[in-house]
Amino acid sequence: MALVKRIDTVLVPVTDLERSEKWYLDVFPFIVTFRSADGNDIGFSFKDRHPLQTGLCIYKTDKVERLGHIAFNFFTEDVDGYHRFLLERKVKVTEIHEEGGTRFFEFFDPDGNELSAVTFPAVKEE
Repeated sequence: MALVKRIDTVLVPVTDLERSEKWYLDVFPFIVTFRSADGNDIGFSFKDRHPLQTGLCIYKTDKVERLGHIAFNFFTEDVDGYHRFLLERKVKVTEIHEEGGTRFFEFFDPDGNELSAVTFPAVKEE
């Protein structure tokens, strides 16, 4: 039996593909890896690729429906630095929160899609 090995791509709805492409390339270390023939989809991968990496694809829609929760988050080793980086780019961000050593914050793309950045406490090897 063939088993699923990874999450391949996360799909994010946007109303303005050109504006969103610029935004996603500005706030993430992405490269464009796919453009659909009809021009309604753009796929991204991280510049530093590895086999289990999940891609992100923005797709054109007339209206973005709010989920009411964060669908996924991005890992960063420097949550404070990434928070500052986004603020410098005038991205709407929340304050940094902490729960059990995990630190995170939410931020929003130009269509109001809620995203999250997270860092985890270092695991001590015994």
